[in-house]
Amino acid sequence: MAEGGRQPPVINVQLPAITVNYQEGTIVSGDNVGQKTDVRAAEIGQIVVQTSGNSQAEATELQHDSIPTGFKDSEEENAKRSSSDRGLNDQTTTHPSPHDVTDDPGSSDVTDILGSVNLTERMHFVTSENIRRLINQSKFADALITLQDIPTSQEQQFMMSECYCQLGRPDKALRCIGALQRIMTSSPKPSVDDVTKLVDNYISDLSHIRALILLSCCAKLYKYNSNPNNSVGGICDCSLKCCSVIKAMVNKGDKMKVIARDVGLKIITDMLRELRSVSGADKNKKADMEAACLKNIGYCYDEVGKYKEAIGFYNKGLDLMNQTFGSNAAKYRMFGELLHNIGYAHYNLSDYSKAESFYLQSLNAHEKVADWPSDKEKQKMSEGTKNNLKITRYKMRNNI
Repeated sequence: MAEGGRQPPVINVQLPAITVNYQEGTIVSGDNVGQKTDVRAAEIGQIVVQTSGNSQAEATELQHDSIPTGFKDSEEENAKRSSSDRGLNDQTTTHPSPHDVTDDPGSSDVTDILGSVNLTERMHFVTSENIRRLINQSKFADALITLQDIPTSQEQQFMMSECYCQLGRPDKALRCIGALQRIMTSSPKPSVDDVTKLVDNYISDLSHIRALILLSCCAKLYKYNSNPNNSVGGICDCSLKCCSVIKAMVNKGDKMKVIARDVGLKIITDMLRELRSVSGADKNKKADMEAACLKNIGYCYDEVGKYKEAIGFYNKGLDLMNQTFGSNAAKYRMFGELLHNIGYAHYNLSDYSKAESFYLQSLNAHEKVADWPSDKEKQKMSEGTKNNLKITRYKMRNNI
């Protein structure tokens, strides 16, 4: 009892409410725990050629535009190699075989970029972390159960897209990707540069499905660039990175190759539609970028074994360049690359006489190109086409 027998006064104190906001960016895993591949986004560029450093070397295996290759000692050995063996890109570096590396879900940190892109849309922290845990454990069906019960958001549609891809449900995956595109292109839109950085991080982490999904969104976002020339250039770059991702997925084989075929081909083909819808761009630049996009699409169809469809896309690119540039079409590097790739696709179809014809046309076009970045680049391209021509003629002579 207080002095004097009085009760102490009661003091009511009201504390201000405290709001805790959790940042949702967390470390993420790759496409499939335990597996990685070795191809990165910057590794696919234009048609290039690797040389062995010996002018007397025998023909090496046939090379596609921008595909890694090795070198053998004789024509016979090269002619017996699978048609899936390719040529090295000018931006490609040597990496370990996909069988030599393993996934580590905690090996890379994209937290900062995730936060800046704000994919989470305030998803409850505990719920988000539980879903990530299930995905990292490849429990995609379990993750979907929770994802379907929470409000629609960027992160929800992003993770649902991945889960449906992994579960072999491409139609549902593509619907979720479409929903994600609509959300991300609604105001306020994320910076396309931020999303591109996140794509690059996913590619570096070998998280190819996630990279593929966000690349489709990047192509949409580029349409909002105030400079239409930048728009068509950005969309074309997206198709180039998409080639890299699809190639990496095909190289993994099995389920990843199926996802590349059923989802990846649809995504990269949609990029062509986005590029064509851009208005106000310089006519010549847009035609060159569209032809490059058609080449990239054909390349991906070639990668999954759809050689006739690939030729169709390559021919559309040639037609566009002929219509736009007329007799000057061959002055553009892309013209010769398209001819080279048509020859390669005919080679894969065992139509060696047509392959020979297109390789010769490609070599002729190389001599007219006015936009080679350097003489060294011209030499690399020409040597690669000559190498493929040599192998093709060897098979023709020996009826292989």
